[in-house]
Amino acid sequence: MKRRYFIFDPEKCIGCFNCLHACKDEHVGNDFSPVALPQKLHQQYWLTTTEHIRGQHPMVDVAYLTEPCGHCENAPCVAEGGGAVIRRPDGVVLIDPERAKGKGDLSRLCPFGKISYNEEQGVSQKCTFCAHLLDEGWKQPRCAQACPLEALRMEYAEPEEMARRAASGELAPLDAAHAACGSALYLKNAARLNTLFLGGSVATGEGPEEVCAENCPVALLRDGAEVQRQRTNAFGEFKFDGLKPGIYQVVISPGEMDRQTDPIELTESRSIGVCRI
Repeated sequence: MKRRYFIFDPEKCIGCFNCLHACKDEHVGNDFSPVALPQKLHQQYWLTTTEHIRGQHPMVDVAYLTEPCGHCENAPCVAEGGGAVIRRPDGVVLIDPERAKGKGDLSRLCPFGKISYNEEQGVSQKCTFCAHLLDEGWKQPRCAQACPLEALRMEYAEPEEMARRAASGELAPLDAAHAACGSALYLKNAARLNTLFLGGSVATGEGPEEVCAENCPVALLRDGAEVQRQRTNAFGEFKFDGLKPGIYQVVISPGEMDRQTDPIELTESRSIGVCRI
């Protein structure tokens, strides 16, 4: 049976927080019972956008992760909610406002911190996938509808299709814990968040005579085998991305003679600086 999924692409997200503002605009002061009571104006967020920084000066990569509730297939909140948390046939997980009253703070039931307690309403709350809108025929929840670059979107698909796309490498779960719970949140271009890069630049000469070496072939080796190859850009820069921790070497081939760096132990994203040829 088809279910609803969130797809997030950090390659597109610019950290504008439109998704968060749209969620607030939709739910603050609005009673959408039986889906949800009004959200608090302050100190309650049904989705979050966090900044992820890789590298350091002079080569830094900034990406963002927007994370709503995963509406998990094997949701601990459903299993342990005492009937207050339900899962619909379309995969949407909801906290029933009436059943949840009197049960106190249920935030402990979510291992990912996506449930919060609204003391103004006396009930625990979380992302509803804007089920009240989807049930009226909307194609996207408000957070995804407000994203100008479609970094966040909803897809209605068969679980087998999503599993196939994940197996092909097109999509990836957020992490092993989310995968174990059957989270409906998938990442596209996940390497921006969970891999390392090794970069640098190539130049000729020194001081005022230094010139960027544009279009210079550069290769990356691991255990003596080439794993990536590229050419430097107009500024003489190269950047090998999507790497795992390990020991690497960079080979620069400006002409007939190659220049090979000493082994580089890569434990975090970094630049090796200027390589002069």
